[in-house]
Amino acid sequence: MTRDEACKLLECSYKGLADYLLLTTAAIARWGDREIPYDREYEIKELAAGRTPKRIREAKQKLTQTNI
Repeated sequence: MTRDEACKLLECSYKGLADYLLLTTAAIARWGDREIPYDREYEIKELAAGRTPKRIREAKQKLTQTNI
């Protein structure tokens, strides 16, 4: 899966993709036109299916706990 295919699947921009994956836009830009990392492809497919991947769920929990 390429970056553009991921954006099409999630119906978002590169910025939106970065937000979904809790990454920076610079990280997304580094992928260029090559295949994206397998772990991120898995997360994108999970998000597209309406599920929250474990890494993202845990990161959001940490943010919530830090802000309490």
